[in-house]
This record gives sequence, structure tokens and C-alpha cells, in this order.
Amino acid sequence: MKKHLILVLALALVAGLTVGAYAEVQNVKVSGDITVLGLGRQLSLTSQKAETTMASITRLRVDADLTDNVIATVRLINERYWGTNGNATTSVTPATSSENTAIDLDLAYVTLKEFLYSPLTLTVGRQELHFGNDMIIGDAYTNNQASKDSAFNTTIDKDLSMRKSFDSIRATLNYDPLVIDVVAAQVKQNYRTQPNSANATTSLSIDDQETLIGMNANYAISKTMDVEGYFWQKRIGKDNKQTVTTIAKTDYTNVAGARIVAKPMDILTYQLESAFQFGEATTTTGTLDRRAWALETMATLDLRNIKAITKYKPMASVLFAYFSGDRGKNSGSKTYGGWDPMYENQTFGNIANTLINQTNMYVAGGNLTAKPVDDVTLKGEYYTYWWDKRVSGAGNAVATGESLTFTGKKFIGQELDLTATYDYTEDVQFGLLGGWFITGSSFAGANKNTAGEVIGSMKVTF
Repeated sequence: MKKHLILVLALALVAGLTVGAYAEVQNVKVSGDITVLGLGRQLSLTSQKAETTMASITRLRVDADLTDNVIATVRLINERYWGTNGNATTSVTPATSSENTAIDLDLAYVTLKEFLYSPLTLTVGRQELHFGNDMIIGDAYTNNQASKDSAFNTTIDKDLSMRKSFDSIRATLNYDPLVIDVVAAQVKQNYRTQPNSANATTSLSIDDQETLIGMNANYAISKTMDVEGYFWQKRIGKDNKQTVTTIAKTDYTNVAGARIVAKPMDILTYQLESAFQFGEATTTTGTLDRRAWALETMATLDLRNIKAITKYKPMASVLFAYFSGDRGKNSGSKTYGGWDPMYENQTFGNIANTLINQTNMYVAGGNLTAKPVDDVTLKGEYYTYWWDKRVSGAGNAVATGESLTFTGKKFIGQELDLTATYDYTEDVQFGLLGGWFITGSSFAGANKNTAGEVIGSMKVTF
């Protein structure tokens, strides 16, 4: 696979050099956004430590239209806490380091339209990849983690990072109504973390490269129905090294799945997605056969055109999701059943997303949005969570790194989020989010604090 990937990269490099030699700039567009955040978060379940700080995220993008259907895109990003030159070394207090003032490369890719023949578009370089509902592919770090280059990386604010890009080559074949995407990506070089527990929250550090290859096919059956099928492989090379033992075999996750989106009536949209994972999983007991499942289903009611309430523009959605868990390293099983979150980019509850990785759980809930006045949007969300496989005992770390004790019961808890958004102008938007996560019977007595947050924001787009 590596040889094939190197060959594709070499061919793309030749194409890129040709573009650099002969392309002429026809049009340049500069855009970007600045987001300012006021954070008040108490996400610890064992103490009352709270974070109160200001942060900002700045992005600047340049798109250059060149000759012969060639577009070059570059975007720079800075994520920083106010009043400091560095990132945070604890979950509460930012300290001095280079990440806070660093301006990093977020996007850098070339789009070649009608490459070789008209249905084919080739996109080469650092780019975002989003497919379906982002259950499998959407964020190179998963959306509750952050790049090491981000000032949010060592804090409880990892979920706020906007860095989601992949170093990849993407070939898009548009045979309307069929669209096929083929992707090869170098996700990480010489580092990754592998989930390794019943609830997949503790990790093994493994030094090796991580690659992603696969394809996604979307077919529009009609104006009211789309179907989508995909196959992806996340692969780590054969020279795996970890602190517990050395695994000679390659660690890899294959995922095959399908998604359907249907609109049987004007006010109702329904979607269903299911996927199966297989391959090999590296754990403290050795290399096990991977066998995991995931399911998501959602229904959305669009009531904006109902005459009696049309001025409020209400919409409502209900959701159910399942991500399988493992029976535990001491079960004697030869298979590993824990769902690998892959590169998910989903949020079902703002605090729960920060605390719990998207694996080994059931999620049920929904949201309701309405506009009481033209420039204000209100949104309420409620979710409840259960473990798939029971988690018990001490030393189980959640995604923020906090070590907790669990009772062995399945009920994780519930979350309520309320958001108000004010469109000050077409370019300026203010937001206020309040969230509460109430722990359930799965948490031991000393770990049952309610987590909460208040996040104010101002976003300017230009």
C-alpha cells in the first residue's frame, strides 16, 4: 500500500510542478474569519476546578483561480489564549509557549478540474475531508481532540479547535447522479494513540505512520432520496512500538458502511447510517481481530412553512446512535469489539463530547430550534447516554485525561444545552451557549459532580 501511495504522490507532484511552471493567476479571493471566545467551563467530575479565560481563533484564506481549471487554496490559522504568548500547560491556567502566537498552515491544496477528462477533479494537498454526517471522516484528530500545534492541545478546550485538515490526494469522479471519491491520506507521521480499554479511553503510544485510504460513492436516486456507500482503511505500519510490548503485525481498521437520506414529505427528512469495522487491533494482550458496529438514525421535522407558526421558523430533530464496546482485556476473547472513532466530527452534547470518546455507548436525544425574532435563533438540545459494555473500577480516564472510578452500571448521564445566536449583521454573529452534564449511576460517588459551561462568542466573517 505504501508503494502505491508513494507512486500516486509522485504523479501528483509532477502535475503540481507543471501547474507551477505554466499557470497564470486570473482571479484572487481573500477571505477569513475571527472568532473570539469567552470561556467559563467546569468540566471536572472529581473537583470544582473551573476555567475562566478568553481565547480567539483567526483564519485567513486565499483562493487563486489559475488557467485551465486550476485553483490554488491556502489558509492560515492561529488559535490562542488572550494575555499569554503560549498554550496552557494545565487544564485551567495558560502558560508561555510558542503555540499561542504561531501562525500555522491549515489548508494548502491545488484543485485540478477536468483533470485528464471532464468528469475527474483532482485535489492535492492539505485539505478538509467531509463525507456523509462525518461519522467516519471529518476531522483528522476527532473533534474532541486537537493538533499538537494548537494552543488548545494541552487544555480542556481541545474540542474548540477548528483544525480538521488532512494531507491527502482526493480524486472526484462526477457521473451525475453518481459521485465517487477516492482518497489517499498521510494522517500522522511517527505518532498515534490507540484506544485500549473497555471504554476505549486509555491509550497506548505507538510510534509509526498512520495512513488513510478508501472511497465514498453517493448516488441520487431521486430528488428526495440519496444513498451512499463507503469503504475506508486506517492503517499503521508494521514497525509498531509501544510501552507494553512490541507487536510485529500491522494494526489496521477497515470500515464498510452505507447511508440513506430520504425526504418522504416536505416537512420530514430521515437518515440512517450503519457501518461495520474489521481488521486487527493492538492491545496490551496482543493483536486481536477487530469486530465492531455503529448505527446512527435521525429524523428532522422542518416546520418553517406551517402557516400558524411560520414566523418562528421551528425545526426539530430526534436522534439515536450506537457505537459498540469491548468486553475487556481480561475476558479471554480473541476479538476486540470496541468501535474505533476513526476521524469522526460529530457532537451529541457539547460537554459529553468533550468528556467521552465516541465509542462503547448508546446516545438518544434531539434538538429544537426557533427564531422568536428575525435576527435571533434559539436552540435547545437534550441527550442521554449509556455504556454498551459496562465500565467498572478505578483508573478509567475520560477524554480530558481525568482518572475516574465507575460502578459497573450502564447509565452514563444526561446533558442539556441551550444556545442563543444573534445575527448583528450579515458578517457579525454573537452567540451564547450554556450546558449542563448530569452524571448517572455509572459514576462512583466521588465522581458525580455536575459539569457545566458557559461559552460566549463573537464571529466576524470577511
